[in-house]
Amino acid sequence: MKQSRALVLLVLAFCGLTSGFQSPQQSCMSKRQPSPFVSEHRRASSWSTSSPSKSRSSTSLLNAIGDVDTARTTFYIWFFGASGAAGIALSTLPRIYNSFKTVSSLKDAGPSLGGETVGISPLVGYPRDLFVKDVEQVLQTSKNVEQIVTKFPQEANMWSMKYGYLTFKAFEQANAKNNPLAVRAVMDAMAKSPDVVQPEIAQERIETYLSDFEEFKSDLLTNKLISYSSFGVVLFLLGLAAVIIGSQAYQGFFPEWPGADGFPFTIFDAEKGLSTIPNYWI
Repeated sequence: MKQSRALVLLVLAFCGLTSGFQSPQQSCMSKRQPSPFVSEHRRASSWSTSSPSKSRSSTSLLNAIGDVDTARTTFYIWFFGASGAAGIALSTLPRIYNSFKTVSSLKDAGPSLGGETVGISPLVGYPRDLFVKDVEQVLQTSKNVEQIVTKFPQEANMWSMKYGYLTFKAFEQANAKNNPLAVRAVMDAMAKSPDVVQPEIAQERIETYLSDFEEFKSDLLTNKLISYSSFGVVLFLLGLAAVIIGSQAYQGFFPEWPGADGFPFTIFDAEKGLSTIPNYWI
């Protein structure tokens, strides 16, 4: 759920602040152009003493200063606006890694009835295929979802105590004698979230799987692909925010930095790497 919140926050930031994104010609990845502010400042010493020329040059200088201020404002908005969503998104990485390790450890765990395999897609990411009898045993044990929720309350889980949701821990306790990988698979098929699901949805899904096993395979693959794609979108939006923040920082604070030409290969360059940015700060 944290991952979904991060995705929503980043999408809102992208939609609301697109006006701050500069064209490719202006980005820090493109060929470096002299800053309007710095160029105008350098030309200031050679201005003519005639009044019309002074007026035109003064107007250009004010416009250049306005461009720098706009870039700085955009930088601050994106930096602080995206930092919260980035924190939420990055905090999910340890949970995703731990979940992957846990599922991998279930390859040979617990009892198994063996026999015919389900034939799940490799995209599901499980360490092995599931056995049909193992999955059917879990479904039969879990036919009364309300009873599971009542019998195994999870006091530390708000969704369980306040809203009566079925949690994976409760589902796992109810199926303690069944194959652990099959238990995980049934929960993954029923729930959009790996940890909780509404009891009504769980009940309806279990009854459907008992009568149509293909629905179980389809739901399992679909939910896994949704999980992968949503996390991929979050990473893409984080990368996009980083590019915009970097671009606006360059245009607003150090537009004459030579390292922008050839970035990111110039990061560690002795003459124009990141360590030289203070020399070009305005």
